[in-house]
Amino acid sequence: MHHKVAIHSLILLTATFCTFLWVSDSTLSLYALQVSAILLLTLLISKRLLKTPSFKLAESTIATITILLIVGTTGGIHSPLFFLNYLLLFSLSILLEPILPIILSGAIIVFYLLLTPLNEFGPQVAELFAFPLMTPLSYLLGSLYQKVKNQRLQLQKLSEKVEELEEEIVEEEIKHSI
Repeated sequence: MHHKVAIHSLILLTATFCTFLWVSDSTLSLYALQVSAILLLTLLISKRLLKTPSFKLAESTIATITILLIVGTTGGIHSPLFFLNYLLLFSLSILLEPILPIILSGAIIVFYLLLTPLNEFGPQVAELFAFPLMTPLSYLLGSLYQKVKNQRLQLQKLSEKVEELEEEIVEEEIKHSI
């Protein structure tokens, strides 16, 4: 489990760093919308090709890159789409491991701090301090989701076992009645 979290964290942190390099380059940032569209097409194609665990990682990585690209190029912390970052934390906690938003929120804060020029720091910087407040909520949501998912699997296994036992009982009753 810890190995999987480390790999997922490394992939998402690398995606965040590469996105920062893309957005901070004035020439490349002009093509952020086109890259986002290509990434979304890649996501649609990969849905058919990848198995569920691999697809969830691909979906999370593409969502991270796309949201950071779009928000980063539409004003960063001043963007009207900044709220998408909070939704990203919640989606990561549900799609992958609940601990990932804790790791990624720090990277997102650094991403926007480095992206924002010093003369533009203002009240919007306070929005970055919402990340430490949103992170425990996304962790809690992800943990609850995983718990419910595991309980459903256990319930399904128990239901199958009950059906098997009922069939055995019926077979035994038929044998004894003959």
